[in-house]
Amino acid sequence: MGKHYPEKYTVAEIVSCLADNTGITKKQAKEVYDSLIEIIKKGVATKHRVPLGDIGKVFAHTKPASKAREGRNPTTGQTIKIAAKPARSVPKASFSKTFKESIEKSVKP
Repeated sequence: MGKHYPEKYTVAEIVSCLADNTGITKKQAKEVYDSLIEIIKKGVATKHRVPLGDIGKVFAHTKPASKAREGRNPTTGQTIKIAAKPARSVPKASFSKTFKESIEKSVKP
């Protein structure tokens, strides 16, 4: 059973390749895929750094609140008021050094 990779990286193609590469049915592969995604989402939502194998980590980053301020419309030059934004959590990813190096070697500009 040789490994193969999808031509297009859609959920359906990934599930199909997962099924073919592991010898399980597509239904089981879809359940595994959905379960993995839910585990990652739950981990990030609860402020954990979720490892993704040799690729890196996904986590929630807290962006600080910003104050209300004045700005300018670049087209008209008119002064406008920019509303304050509350502190919020946003998803973020950091990639491992080995993953970055492997992409650099394999992807030609």
